[in-house]
Amino acid sequence: NLNFFNLNNNSHWSIDLSKISSLRLLLGKNKPIPNSSFIDYLSILKFLFVNRHRTVSEIIGGSNIFSTLWDPLTIGVMNTSSNYASAKVLSNVLKKTVLRGDKYCYIYQPKINWNKTLIQPTINFLNNHGCRVQYKSMLRKIDVLDNAVTRLYFTNQVVDVLKNEIVVLSIPPSNLQKLLPQYTFPSSYNSIVNVHYKLNRNLKKKFKHSIIGFIESNTQWIFIKKNHISITISNANYLNSYNTEEIATLVWKEVCKYLNLKIGIPDYQVVKEKKATVVQSPKNFDIVEKIKNLPNNLRISGDWTQSDLPCTIEGSILSGRKAVT
Repeated sequence: NLNFFNLNNNSHWSIDLSKISSLRLLLGKNKPIPNSSFIDYLSILKFLFVNRHRTVSEIIGGSNIFSTLWDPLTIGVMNTSSNYASAKVLSNVLKKTVLRGDKYCYIYQPKINWNKTLIQPTINFLNNHGCRVQYKSMLRKIDVLDNAVTRLYFTNQVVDVLKNEIVVLSIPPSNLQKLLPQYTFPSSYNSIVNVHYKLNRNLKKKFKHSIIGFIESNTQWIFIKKNHISITISNANYLNSYNTEEIATLVWKEVCKYLNLKIGIPDYQVVKEKKATVVQSPKNFDIVEKIKNLPNNLRISGDWTQSDLPCTIEGSILSGRKAVT
């Protein structure tokens, strides 16, 4: 089950993923959100056919469950407010998840962390296949001749590119703009903030669920780990000017309200990524689709290069596969 807490009215509810399906929702067999009716869930039908230039709020902003379902879902999936997020991309996500049944709706987490789950295995794979991973070697310049990349200038070396070699750039659009100024790339971003609190065993036991979704709050997701909890706040540009103490205090007050306890703030760490993703708006997806006529031997990859999927780990992996096939 996914468990939720509405900070505004202190209500708790849960969603049984095994019972989530578009048919059950439309037939009124499952109404996971308090004070909702099956009619409210008919709004999912609006995502079956959407214009690629529309935003989520334009499609679904008048729904009775907009603030408790559609907007939090959009922010969680796309790191973008419903006022700007592409309805077409969210539609694609719904078609790959809810509209296909409960087997496609589960949340997967690393057993320990992403480093041990994805990053280190990838590095090991590359090393075992003769690829060298070099650090502290930033790409500064690219030479293009006769519509082909011919030379790469790094901080500590220059690499000549042979005619039969392919160059794959997996870097954010802000960096890519400096290397390829003749092209237009997305230039607006949204932040993601994570706050980690170290907890003793007794306090950790107060959390009855391993994942908790917060509604109408700054906190959006709490993940219970071995000796700490991790909080995620997406679409967090409004927190860019806050210092770490202000953020940690703001979020901890909400955690205390969930626990219905007054507890002094424990040791914490705040991680703020100001350019976590591009703003996933129809405008930015249009910009991505218009990136044409790249040098013949150049490929670009990264979550932002997908124009039909959100900026996620899955999108990154698929973009990499597309770049090399």
